[in-house]
Amino acid sequence: MTEPLLTRDGDPVIGEFVDRVNRFVVRVDFGDEGRVTGVGDAYLGDPGKLRNILVPGHEIMCEPVDDPERATDYDAVAARVGDTWVSLRAALANDLFAAALHGGHLPAFDWAETVVREPELPDHGRGDFRLESADGERVAYVEVKSTTHVDEGVAKFPDRPTERGRRHLESLRSLVEDGTEAHLVFVVQRPDVRRWEPFREVDPEFADLLGDVVESGVDVRALTTAFQPPRYRLRETDLPVKID
Repeated sequence: MTEPLLTRDGDPVIGEFVDRVNRFVVRVDFGDEGRVTGVGDAYLGDPGKLRNILVPGHEIMCEPVDDPERATDYDAVAARVGDTWVSLRAALANDLFAAALHGGHLPAFDWAETVVREPELPDHGRGDFRLESADGERVAYVEVKSTTHVDEGVAKFPDRPTERGRRHLESLRSLVEDGTEAHLVFVVQRPDVRRWEPFREVDPEFADLLGDVVESGVDVRALTTAFQPPRYRLRETDLPVKID
């Protein structure tokens, strides 16, 4: 078993998912026993559709938040699907990728000596990571995307149409057309998968554009992680990717 990539420091409580108030709030029933009881609202850090994950009765792990300025009293951390905890924090994908990179667990990027987060892009905007070799001769930009939707062992992204995701693909294509190395990494925040592919039924434009940017020279890869409370571990560093 690999060493943990990250470890949570919070003191979580577990309840049952009731419903989704909006894209960023879920209602959770903590029951009538334990240190937290009743029904409460939790912040949801994943705006995806989350089909087959946010299902009434599924266990939800939350962390209480003591902040009078907050509209919600909890942060949703993960949902249990069968025997698997699925992360509900999309932004965590970047931290997991960074931890795997710094730990030397990603052979595809073992040349990178310097890692810069949220770098300015050559044309405009910001990316997720900029990697540079020790001699400065090799530079690459990496865009990271979280994936949690799984159908029969196949991880799929996006689980709702994503104009923002399509813009990121265009930025990556612009980089390689200008002679700059570019990578797209999908971090699957659950271990029960055997390959990754675009969710064409949900966003055919994203799927078509992904095929185009791969042909232009953008490298696409995927990795999987497992949340075993309170630790996140790396499972698969080179999950098979199918681009249709």
